[in-house]
Amino acid sequence: MNQLVFYFAFAMGTFASSCFLYSIVIFCQTLDAMKGFSGIVFFFLFLPFPIFFLYTGYLLDHYSKKWVVVSFQFFLFISSFLLGMGTDLFQSYPLLLLPLAFVNGIGMTTVLPGRMAILREVMESNRLVFHTIAGNLLLIFAFGMSPLAVGWFREGNDYSSLFLVLSAFHLFSMIAFTLLKIEKSDSKLIKEEGIPSLTKNLRKILEFLKEDKVSRQVMYMTILSMLALGPIQVILPKYVRTELGLGELARGTVLVFLGPGLFLGGILTILFHHVERKGLILLIVFSLSSLFFLGFVPFGKAFATSLFLFCFGVSGGVLSSLLPAILQKRTEDGIRGRVLSLYTVCFQFTPAVSGFFAALLADNIGSQLTFGILGGVFLCFALFSFLQYKELRQS
Repeated sequence: MNQLVFYFAFAMGTFASSCFLYSIVIFCQTLDAMKGFSGIVFFFLFLPFPIFFLYTGYLLDHYSKKWVVVSFQFFLFISSFLLGMGTDLFQSYPLLLLPLAFVNGIGMTTVLPGRMAILREVMESNRLVFHTIAGNLLLIFAFGMSPLAVGWFREGNDYSSLFLVLSAFHLFSMIAFTLLKIEKSDSKLIKEEGIPSLTKNLRKILEFLKEDKVSRQVMYMTILSMLALGPIQVILPKYVRTELGLGELARGTVLVFLGPGLFLGGILTILFHHVERKGLILLIVFSLSSLFFLGFVPFGKAFATSLFLFCFGVSGGVLSSLLPAILQKRTEDGIRGRVLSLYTVCFQFTPAVSGFFAALLADNIGSQLTFGILGGVFLCFALFSFLQYKELRQS
């Protein structure tokens, strides 16, 4: 029963967060604002990650993970609620979206790694890798299905109703997390006098990564693999709307193929999670994902975009499932929260940066040329990683 409560809370929260990210981007694209404004808002959504991640990781390592997650999920609830209640105000004054996005980002900074860190306290230790992959599968499925869910809802409802529904999902998730029964005591955590400084926190993580080359290379892989996600979230919806000429529901139908791909990739990872040489699998799949990225726009057909998006989703599902699973396995209790927080920064902030610059680039040279240039860059990164990350390749 406790596990079902966790998965319900996890699913509701991740679905609401994923839909909010997609919704606020397409909402920004309807506003009369500066060039690349959707990319700027997207950037502000993830700006808190590099600022606060070490301290939120410290909270997860030293206090009740359940209540830390519930407390910070309130930021996600209130940002969705305010946007729903004041949609007209934000349409009139778009710059107000920047502090709102920042508030939402503060919540995500802790909630995303916190949900994964709770796993060790509610699941059997011998099934930790399985449940980590399963939890991540829910995350990527919710992310992939959000365009279709939002497009379907938007066909008959306005943005105000959409954001209020998402705030209700966050509320249900918070209530469910409060009902979790944590059997393991937080007293086993490593004690430190006071809250350590930013440099001390960072030094502890860097010392761990220095000693464990595989974990360090997993962090590098997280950054490289997430670079492609920003353009997909920011540019691809605009490309489908303007250059393919599709409406809300049709646009969501094209983009939703990422979701089944992510889900299938996660399922494949679960089925074969006992296979050795997971690092080698990561590097091979990353190379394939770069090739799929190159196929999004050159054909100018919705079917081709959906097909390559599905294939990219399969590879992304494998990558985003194996990366945190490897880190969960290799980190100790006293530093796991901070390591997973750093992973979350790499996982979430990297797309924000790439999406910001990709939006500016697309506004000046067009979506098709932007995807072609970025695809070539990602392919070079993939080849470099395969040749240079020897320890990961042999793990």
